[in-house]
Amino acid sequence: MIYLIITTSISNKYLVNQKNMAENRMMQYAENIKKTLSLLPSSMKAIIVENNGPRKTFLDDFGIPVHYTQNNDERFQHKGINELNDIKSVIKTYDIKDDDMVIKITGRYSPLNDVFFKYVEANQETYDAFIKFYNVAEMLFMEDDCVLGMFAVKCKYLKQFQYDNGNRSPETQFAKFMNKIDGEICEVGILYLHCCFSETMKYMDV
Repeated sequence: MIYLIITTSISNKYLVNQKNMAENRMMQYAENIKKTLSLLPSSMKAIIVENNGPRKTFLDDFGIPVHYTQNNDERFQHKGINELNDIKSVIKTYDIKDDDMVIKITGRYSPLNDVFFKYVEANQETYDAFIKFYNVAEMLFMEDDCVLGMFAVKCKYLKQFQYDNGNRSPETQFAKFMNKIDGEICEVGILYLHCCFSETMKYMDV
C-alpha cells in the first residue's frame, strides 16, 4: 500500500507576522492540496495531518481523512521535529505497516505533474526510498543534503528516524540517515515539485 501524508500547520508559531502571513498560508494550502489530490493515482491513500489540535477547519472539505495532533504546542530547535512527530502520529493512528510506502509532501508545495507518484507506484518493489539529494540554498547536488518537501520511503525507516540535538539542518540529518539504511535508494533527479521556501513567497521548482 502507498500512503500520501500531506503535512500542514495552519497556525505556525515560528512565524513573526502572524496575521498577514496566516492568510497567505491558508490560501497556499487550499490551492496546493487541491492540485496534489488531482494528480494522485487512485491506488494511493491520502491523509492530511495538521498539528494545532482537533477542531473543524477547511482541511475537512477535501474529502479525505484529516488527522489532528497537538504537536505544534511544542517548540523545538526547528519545525522538522514537529513535522516528524506528526508523521509518526499518522503512522500509528492509521496502522501503516513497515513495508508500506509513505510519500510525504509539504502541504504548501504542489507537484507540477504526476511523474513522481507514478514512478513510485511502478517501482515500489525495487526501491525502499525515493530521495532527491540536493542543497536548495546552493542549488547543487549534495549527497549529505536533501529535499524534505517531497520524498517517498518505506514506513519502517520513518519509524526508526529521529532528529538529534545538534546544529545540523533537518535536511542534512535525514539525508545522512537515509544514506546509511540497508535498503535500495532511488536518487531522484527531478521531483517536479513547486516549492515555497519561506513565508515571503520565495518559490523554486526542484
